[in-house]
Amino acid sequence: MSDFLSFLSEATSSGYNDEHAFTHLWNHVVSSPEARQHFAHDNSDTIRLEIERAKDDITHPLNAHNAPKEGFTNGKRDHEAYYKELHHVADAVHAIANHPSFQEAVKKKMKARAVGGDRGVLTDVWKKNGSKPNTAAATSKSDVIIGDHTSGDHHSISLKKGKAQLMSAEPEEMLATYDHATDEHMKTNRKFTQEHKDHVMGAIRAVAEHMHATKNKSKAKQIGMLKEAQAVIDAVHEAHPGLLKHIHHEAATGHGKFGYGQKGTARHIVTIKENGSHVHDTITNHEPIIAGKVRLALPKYEGRPANAKVEYQTIKVN
Repeated sequence: MSDFLSFLSEATSSGYNDEHAFTHLWNHVVSSPEARQHFAHDNSDTIRLEIERAKDDITHPLNAHNAPKEGFTNGKRDHEAYYKELHHVADAVHAIANHPSFQEAVKKKMKARAVGGDRGVLTDVWKKNGSKPNTAAATSKSDVIIGDHTSGDHHSISLKKGKAQLMSAEPEEMLATYDHATDEHMKTNRKFTQEHKDHVMGAIRAVAEHMHATKNKSKAKQIGMLKEAQAVIDAVHEAHPGLLKHIHHEAATGHGKFGYGQKGTARHIVTIKENGSHVHDTITNHEPIIAGKVRLALPKYEGRPANAKVEYQTIKVN
């Protein structure tokens, strides 16, 4: 039971948003001829030195007084958290700038914009499974856009750090994710038939019912219900081990949710990791996404159903 209970914890906020830290640092470094020289170095050490210099220079663009207020938790300008996050994303900024896919972005001085709170237009698969527009189900998979999304000359990025998640879905979105993933699995595995899909979706619908039934129950009852439903999910993936990679891919990209390459999708996953950030291209998928199994967690708020989650694991650094 202790292992199951360990699944139910949530991460806490740092005081300054990593998406805003990334965009603020990227926009400074890419636009300044002097700062752009940082990209030529083997690592992000010179970027970190500039961050430290900015602390004592109120005129420096990276000084906390000059940071956009939107990135701070509850609007409180937390300088310590701000500088900590800048240092945390420095390697990610450096890694992206040196990735082959982003050379034109650096050359054209493309600006970045935090879009983690944006929403996309849901596809019919999501709508038929009960997901509603203008709800959390329509939340963008990308956290940052570099360039102009409306022109097509852009890069959509999902930022991941620590115990990040590829997916945190209420029942309707979980159903849609499995609906899309089973279709994708049929395309790549001839042994996985429509009959198999129907059986899987029947099992997942039963899980969704359990998730809804946890609303307003005692914690003890919720845990018991989720443990029973978890066994159903585990059995599905034990019977069809190739299905999980399609869950991972959809949870990372949102191509099934919004349509391939549409607003809200993510092309790259950037692992924010000091001394080793990594850029993963979800289209070429040359290095498969490493993530955990689908697991159920207690409702986030009273009166809400349980969530289906997938934990993201740091991709190995080249």
